[in-house]
Amino acid sequence: MPRRKDNEIYKYKLKGGKVKFGFKTYVGINKVTGKPIKVTRQGFETRKEAESAKTKLKADGVDKILTKRKFENDKKTVQEVYEAWLPIYRTGVKGSSVVQVKSIWDNRIQPEFGNDYINHIDVDHLQRFANEMSQKYVGYRRTLNELHRLIKYAILRDWCDKDPFDKILIPKKSAKPKRDTEHNFYELKDLKAFLATAKKHNYKYYTFFMILANLGVRRGEALGLKWSDIDFKNKLVHIKRTTTFNEKSYKAIGSPKTPASKRDLSLPSHLIEVLQKYRSMQVEFNSDDDYIFHTKTGDYLPPTAPTYWINSVYNQNEDLKEITPHGFRHTLATLLYDDDKYNITPKDVQTILGHKNVTEALEIYTHVTSQQKKKITESINNLGL
Repeated sequence: MPRRKDNEIYKYKLKGGKVKFGFKTYVGINKVTGKPIKVTRQGFETRKEAESAKTKLKADGVDKILTKRKFENDKKTVQEVYEAWLPIYRTGVKGSSVVQVKSIWDNRIQPEFGNDYINHIDVDHLQRFANEMSQKYVGYRRTLNELHRLIKYAILRDWCDKDPFDKILIPKKSAKPKRDTEHNFYELKDLKAFLATAKKHNYKYYTFFMILANLGVRRGEALGLKWSDIDFKNKLVHIKRTTTFNEKSYKAIGSPKTPASKRDLSLPSHLIEVLQKYRSMQVEFNSDDDYIFHTKTGDYLPPTAPTYWINSVYNQNEDLKEITPHGFRHTLATLLYDDDKYNITPKDVQTILGHKNVTEALEIYTHVTSQQKKKITESINNLGL
């Protein structure tokens, strides 16, 4: 018995005479409006293709059809999603974090995807973008994560129904060589040589780097110190604030990086002597509520200032090993681990440096212990057995 012809499927001719097929069918009732939903589709090469598409459409059901219609009627470009997401992100982070995100958006993501619809990001385009980022930047994953975060936000808001990141492969590593952060620290002899040079060159610079070397504080935390934070009597320093940048890239005062970064640290006796001598050299802005390191008008300094200071010290002695100001945190941790007398643990270092968790302290510890193993191996080799 011949199959009954589906009257909802029709054929039509294009201007060139080619025959195509389409259909118009009822799929159900809109529960919100109570109105019937009818869907029209066409452009199929054969009747069989049209029948298959119609069957799948009815199987998807009313909810899926309405969702697709919503996506089409409420199309959002990646730019529009970014503009909706940024004010929300801004409320929970520091201005410096917003500056970083905006820089990534303006220079990397927006030129590539800003005008694309969030629900129609081409997978091949995304894969090429991921590959290019891994070729250009060591921290390429940060860029990809920022774009992925926008897509996930769009999915949450029902502006997007699929995640194109599910269909690409993220490069495992960057083609660009990493900066040598593993050796961004001083051995004790190198530290002493740097401090001796700094002391001869500029006592303010010397005092600043003595604070970094002895306390392991971040550069912004050291710049944010006031004399009132120094308790000479009880030999303590209170870390309460940091210098940073706001969203407009202006210097600002903020809270330390994490809740664990607000901490009290013991002041070594030799650092107390340095601080007291430095204070006696200051003629102005020397009251308790003044910043220890300040501009000519008594204002706090931006986080970039120590970079100029450290380079100034390096210019005095070409034999000095060069590290970054941040390397002094790594230096203190390394020297503490190297001291066999007190058996300092990663948890101790976490507390001193104000890390949110013990991970970073463990990474430094692992590096130190691997160096110790290397020394042991070299000692055994030198036995000449």
